[in-house]
Amino acid sequence: MTLLAIALMFRLGLWQLDRMHQKEARLASIAQKQAQGTVSLMDLPAHPVDMQDYPVSLNGRVMDSTQFFLDNQIYEGRVGYHLLAPVITATGTVLVNFGWVSGGQYRGALPDVALPRELTTFSGTVALPALNPVVRETATGYNQNKVLLQQIDIATLNRQTGLRLKPFIVQLEQPSDSQFERDWRPVVMSPKKHLAYAVQWFGLALAACIVALIVFFPRGNSNDKTNLH
Repeated sequence: MTLLAIALMFRLGLWQLDRMHQKEARLASIAQKQAQGTVSLMDLPAHPVDMQDYPVSLNGRVMDSTQFFLDNQIYEGRVGYHLLAPVITATGTVLVNFGWVSGGQYRGALPDVALPRELTTFSGTVALPALNPVVRETATGYNQNKVLLQQIDIATLNRQTGLRLKPFIVQLEQPSDSQFERDWRPVVMSPKKHLAYAVQWFGLALAACIVALIVFFPRGNSNDKTNLH
């Protein structure tokens, strides 16, 4: 059990180092894409994975007939939703995240939000929805034109709505809107924090090794030496 615990702590330290390198690579990629400037949807790479974190601009018409509310979103300690809506563009229909809105007094009542309808120029950042394997349902509630989401599953939404959404979302930055709070963080935990956790796990593994050596391989005491003489 002791060896298993030490091996587990050492493995967790290696995992934190791996996460640190992943975050460093992601931050470097974001900096490189931002240095290239804003691109249009037509100039995005063909593969969805390569689209992530690109700053984009798009012209489109908001389909306010359907509003998607992503549940359980926290902003400054307050519980609310991320409001998403389909936007029809020249390259297809894109799901746009307009930002965070506060929840109402009653959980069953989704907030009323007015979205622009006319052709508008948008700018934001491409993001790929991350699916949680624990969540079994995507849409858990419907109320007229409002859909409550537990996670953003583009394939499921396409089957349910027939919208044929693009395989990514755009986290909106402009135009600004006082109805929403926007604090997009592509990397929540910094590489330095992962390094600190790695050092912590390696330190615990080393401490467990020292304790194990003391307990399982005790040094002979002075009485034992006297008896030998």
